[in-house]
Amino acid sequence: MKRMAYTVAAVASVLSMAAPASAQQLKSPDDVKTALRLLVQVSNDFKRQITNKNFTRVPHEFMEYTEAADALRMSTKDEPANFKMRVDTRLKAAVAAYQKISDMSATAKDADVDKLLAEHAKAVTAMNAVFDLFPADMRPDPNLPPPGRGGRGRSN
Repeated sequence: MKRMAYTVAAVASVLSMAAPASAQQLKSPDDVKTALRLLVQVSNDFKRQITNKNFTRVPHEFMEYTEAADALRMSTKDEPANFKMRVDTRLKAAVAAYQKISDMSATAKDADVDKLLAEHAKAVTAMNAVFDLFPADMRPDPNLPPPGRGGRGRSN
């Protein structure tokens, strides 16, 4: 009987480590949700600045993106080490992708909108890989306007 209890406990332990993050209960879900929303808002700001050919503003957006990434790191600081490592690895890739956009916009006198938008699409893919680590109900809808910027609740 004891052996079966140990076996069940061992299997449960392995399964809990293998369970996707969406099945885990986060310790600071509101902070995580806020940080994820900030990442999307800044990503949308990146795209808006590129589309409007306001290339000098893009490096500032990158600075804001790194701040949002830091907020996500802080909101997951009390999570299990393996989860934090996965978040950090994917977050580093996303930050690097947005840095590439920033660097491209800052060094090119006549930045190419199409190339920057193509890099932005890659960066969004990297950011979505971060989002995949969290429950779907915590992920912001990138199509909704940010709070406080008008248009809230409007449909196009």
